[in-house]
Amino acid sequence: MTAPDARLLSSLTHLAELLARIGHPRAAEVEEQVTLFAESPERVRHRLDANDWWAGAGSLAAETMADNPGLPEALWRREVREFRELMIEIGEVLQAEGAANPGISSWLLAFNNWNASEV
Repeated sequence: MTAPDARLLSSLTHLAELLARIGHPRAAEVEEQVTLFAESPERVRHRLDANDWWAGAGSLAAETMADNPGLPEALWRREVREFRELMIEIGEVLQAEGAANPGISSWLLAFNNWNASEV
């Protein structure tokens, strides 16, 4: 496995765990990508470059702005920050591997700015 693939798989695995922890409706979908990765990393990279990950209000990236589902506020802030950090890691690997989704760079900029500002 290449270093970028190992980084992508690690980030994706942690994202699946985080989404399961917070009861996110797309946790199972992300877990499926983790499982599929060993068989077809290229297919997973293509899937992760899709609009429902990076483009617009219905994207997984936009879910980092979701309302707190009832967790203690400090815990929710930590989980959202980790969610953003994992999306940054995934987006950076995808871009380095030639991902074309135009939403990735915008989200990476926003996530980095929000995390730096403690938003």
